[in-house]
Amino acid sequence: MGMENNFEVIDSHTHWGNSLTMEMTVPTEEILRQAEECGIQRIVIFPFPSTAIEDESINESVLEECRKEQRFIPYYYIPEDLRAIPSEKGFKGGKWHWTRGVQDAKSNYRVLQDPGLDRFIRESEAVDLPIVFEEELEFTVSFAARAGSLKLIIPHLGLLGGNPKDFLKAFKDRRNIYFDTALASSNTILEFVKEIGADRVLFGSDIPFSTMRSELGKIFDLPIPDEEKALILSGNLKRLTGIGNEKSSEF
Repeated sequence: MGMENNFEVIDSHTHWGNSLTMEMTVPTEEILRQAEECGIQRIVIFPFPSTAIEDESINESVLEECRKEQRFIPYYYIPEDLRAIPSEKGFKGGKWHWTRGVQDAKSNYRVLQDPGLDRFIRESEAVDLPIVFEEELEFTVSFAARAGSLKLIIPHLGLLGGNPKDFLKAFKDRRNIYFDTALASSNTILEFVKEIGADRVLFGSDIPFSTMRSELGKIFDLPIPDEEKALILSGNLKRLTGIGNEKSSEF
C-alpha cells in the first residue's frame, strides 16, 4: 500500500548497481518499488564508490539506466584524477566521496595539494551542477574555502564526516553549501532547517543504508510549513540541478 503523500518528492541520494566491497546489488526494481510505495516521483542515482573506483565505466552504465528509466536522475562519480562532471553527457550532478582516502572513514589531505584541484574547481563552477561532497569536516572546510561558487551538498548533515553541529557552525553563512537529510535524526534536521533555512536542505534516503519510507517520514513529521517541506522534498533539488518542472512518467 502506498504512503499518503501530497507533495512532489525527489530522492536526492540513492546508490544504484553493484557494490564490490559490500558484495551486494541495488537493482532498479528495488529503487522503484520503494519509490512507488512512498509516492516518490524521481530519484537521483549514483554508483557505489568501490565499483566506480575499480571501473569508472559504471558512470556510463548509470547514464544508460537513466535513459531507460526516465524517473532516474544521473549523478557522475567523480574519479580520483579529478575530472569534472561531463554535463554534456546528461549528468545532473556529481558525487565526491573521500577521494584517495579511506572510504567513509579518513580523508587524504594530500588531495588538497594536487595541482589539478584548482582546475577541477574552475571546470566544476563552469558546469554549475551540484556535487554531493563527503569528507571529514577539516577537509571540507579547506576545500570549500577554495571552491568559490561551487554548489556542494554535504550528505547526512555531515554525520559521517564529523559532528553535524560542527558542520552547521562552519557553513551556516555559506549560501552555496547545502545539506541532505539521509540518516540524520529528526531533531538534527529540524535544527538545520531553523538555522540555515529550508532552502538549503534536501531530502535523501541513502538506499540501501536506509529506506525511502523511513527517511521520508522524518520530513513529513517536521513541524514546519508545507512550503518549507516542498523545498526540502523537491524544490531545492530542481533548482540546483536545473531540471525545472520536467514531468516524469506516472507509476
